[in-house]
Amino acid sequence: MARVLAAAIPCACASAASTDPVEAPGPAAAADTETADFETARRRHPTVLLRPAPAPERRTLPAAPSGAERVRYPSGALELQAYFARPAGAAGPRPAVVYLHGGFSLVPSDFEHVRPLLDAGMVVMTPSLRGENGNPGELELLWGELDDAVAAIEWVARQPGVDPRRIHVVGHSIGGGLAALVSLRADADVASTTSIAGLYTPATFVRWAARDDDRQLVRFDPAVPSEGELRVLGPQLSRMVHPHVAYIGRDDAPFLDNAHALATAAARVHAPLEIREVDGDHGGCVAPALADFLRRHAGEVTS
Repeated sequence: MARVLAAAIPCACASAASTDPVEAPGPAAAADTETADFETARRRHPTVLLRPAPAPERRTLPAAPSGAERVRYPSGALELQAYFARPAGAAGPRPAVVYLHGGFSLVPSDFEHVRPLLDAGMVVMTPSLRGENGNPGELELLWGELDDAVAAIEWVARQPGVDPRRIHVVGHSIGGGLAALVSLRADADVASTTSIAGLYTPATFVRWAARDDDRQLVRFDPAVPSEGELRVLGPQLSRMVHPHVAYIGRDDAPFLDNAHALATAAARVHAPLEIREVDGDHGGCVAPALADFLRRHAGEVTS
């Protein structure tokens, strides 16, 4: 079972990250006014990709897992791939989950993480993002991929048999970082946002850029404050527009420390953030987190 570490008052993946130490969330980008929403802040401080290239895991998208199909969805001018599945024999509009994978390519095992949600009666989509699996575009590391996540939500909402009022976004690791950012997007029509081991900090990118194994992931200058601050939830807590639940594994020490710091910061600004602790480390916490997610939304699949 999950244990709630802290809940803020509601208002009106990379594997290398598992070794990153805690950093307290900072203020929103200094050049912004306090009243600017998240998308306005990003427009004022556009990312600059110094080394544009696809994601480093250059694999094509494998055949769809059993019970799913490969589909394509538009994200701006890009046409991207995904796995998509409806529950067998479902009657009436169903709730849906858009699951944002960890790592930098979509593989069938990502879909298997959320098969229990499909078996319980939820529609499931696992999108591949720009620059992954042979998709057009470049790896932007929590920037343009956010547009892809919102586009996937919009695509699911248009599918027959989906209740557009009950679309949830869930992500693990770097996908969890994306799911957390969805909580800042007013144009994302979601019922909830959830991350699993996905609470990053701006300092994460500085460390990755200094490591031989991770340098290829950071295509922007992490020394520019807005580049890091606009890629993570912590500095943007006051801009949250959707509630967010962040699951953290009890054995995922650095992310657990980040969660405590974020919960304290969220309480100060009355951000709608809840931290829930589950068993497991960075990867091992996925199954218990999704089981708790399903328990919390069981009423949707039985109604």
